[in-house]
Amino acid sequence: MFLKIIFTIFLTFVFSGCSHRFGNKDFFQNGFQGSDEVIYYKDMKLIPVSYSEIFNWKNDNKQNSLKAFVRGCQKNSKINVKDICDLAKVLLETKSDNEDITQFFEENFQAYKIFDRYKNKDKGKVTGYYLPVLEGSLTKTEKFKYPIYAKPRDFKLPYYTHQEIDQGKIDADVICWVADRIDRFFLHIQGSGVIRLQDGSTIGIGYVAQNGYSYRSIGTYMHQRFKIPLYKLSAQYIKNWLKKHPQYADEVLHHNKSFVFFKKQKSGLAIGAMGVDLVPQSTIAVDLRYIPIGSPIFITEEKSNDKILNHLFMAQDTGGAIKGVIRADLFFGMGEKAGKLAGTTNRQAYFYILLPLGFDFFQ
Repeated sequence: MFLKIIFTIFLTFVFSGCSHRFGNKDFFQNGFQGSDEVIYYKDMKLIPVSYSEIFNWKNDNKQNSLKAFVRGCQKNSKINVKDICDLAKVLLETKSDNEDITQFFEENFQAYKIFDRYKNKDKGKVTGYYLPVLEGSLTKTEKFKYPIYAKPRDFKLPYYTHQEIDQGKIDADVICWVADRIDRFFLHIQGSGVIRLQDGSTIGIGYVAQNGYSYRSIGTYMHQRFKIPLYKLSAQYIKNWLKKHPQYADEVLHHNKSFVFFKKQKSGLAIGAMGVDLVPQSTIAVDLRYIPIGSPIFITEEKSNDKILNHLFMAQDTGGAIKGVIRADLFFGMGEKAGKLAGTTNRQAYFYILLPLGFDFFQ
């Protein structure tokens, strides 16, 4: 109760002179006056909905959603409104309960269901990614012989292909060396990771550039080439299959011409495209052609026993394979457990975007 009193006092203080931002001087007296207009943006159609229409909205624990939102407020973003960010920081600092956090989003954002006009559908795909940990060395050895490259000195787009780079056509510093090229391939897909050196110390590495070729699924290639059923082709299955069939490793891995270059960063952090450390299971990567970075996105399968979705995520990252209006890659955290969750996540779900009052896609 004390926190709610403090919360109310803060609202009065911060927003007493800011009603012009919201276009309604009675905003905080009468509550959020959301738009009832459908928004059309590129291939995306946004249909306004009330929060009561969103499955599991009230029951969702949004503590980590708020943490991720506040981290995003540290960066300049089209979606960020200073007054709303200031209020969110107070909620986080005062350790407000879930009811207050839910009310905060309801009173400051209008919810819209996302519809893909091009595909004529209202459900999209959710996959997962994580921060892998690889064993490595600062020097090349018989065991550690696969390089993690910095951005090339002769970098221009398009650069050499994955196969050409493996053949030595590159002018770049090597950050470190790893023992397994298959694990390195999946590190490229994740975009960041941790290298554990032989003395126990670690190096954090994060995406800095890509060679200009679109990502091509090696799982699809394995299905077509080796007739492996699609339902089997999880990340873990692909890794195990390639290690059991090393004679096909070059053929399969080089099917994907894309290659990623890295930079050193603080170990253990997963820095997304927004430039902030991602919160596991509360942040997602999206296609930034459609979704403004930093946007709150509620994703639901509309199943009451779902322990991964039915949750409010913050869109704070992107990725080469994340393409489409209704598409998200869910960040699971660091290490083997997170990797298993990420590798088995492939679902169809409904997406709802939360836009602050006054937000305009066309400005």
